[in-house]
Amino acid sequence: MRHTSSRTRSPSGGGVVSTAFGVLGELLITLGVVFGLFVVWQLWWTTVQSNQAATTIMTEFQESLPEAPQVAAELRTDAPPVPEAVAEGETIGALIVPAWYGKTDNTMPIVQGTSTELLNKAVAGHYTQTQQVGEVGNFALAGHRRTYGNSFRFVNELVPGDQVIVETASTWYVYEVTGHEVVLPSQVDVIAPVPNEPGVEPTERLLTLTTCHSPTLGEFGNSHRWITYAKFVGWMDRADGMPEQVLDDPGVQ
Repeated sequence: MRHTSSRTRSPSGGGVVSTAFGVLGELLITLGVVFGLFVVWQLWWTTVQSNQAATTIMTEFQESLPEAPQVAAELRTDAPPVPEAVAEGETIGALIVPAWYGKTDNTMPIVQGTSTELLNKAVAGHYTQTQQVGEVGNFALAGHRRTYGNSFRFVNELVPGDQVIVETASTWYVYEVTGHEVVLPSQVDVIAPVPNEPGVEPTERLLTLTTCHSPTLGEFGNSHRWITYAKFVGWMDRADGMPEQVLDDPGVQ
């Protein structure tokens, strides 16, 4: 009788490769899910939380305001009043961009300071080293382009002539966009009293908006900065009414 010996068969090379690819595939799927959740958190949930913070700040500011008549006030072109500086984190007023009406929250708080903690509250932060609103020089503001409220989400759509309005407890300040440029983060002279001309004595009242930008990734990167410039065209006393462009904006009191 012939006896057949039994041997334990070792896995083939193909089986090892298949197992490895299976593990790798599961790992990639897991990483994809984790990345997807991170994107949701970064683009959506941070905005939800930040908008809640901004709403609280805006509500407190609006509740402190004297009532403005719901009529169009005449634009004054004489020298406007200049508010005193406030402490870091305190509210200066509200930023209103009529061209953004219907696209995003058209009224956002302006606070003193540009720390990450403040900007993450979906506010426009005032560079403390720049001039006050209405003052001769450059009233410069920073805001997030994407995430944490998307404050300046549509800044790239502003064109010359579009209004940028600042509301304070006593005054409406009206600026008009004059242009924009894309710069490197190191080009800090864009917020000089005369933009890009450090040391030059200012003679005009200007406003500058700064936010993140990437020429290669469009609006979602931060390798560059998108800079929008505007010049002062006039002001109104709250007691006289409000700018005509904001009369139909439900976010403005």
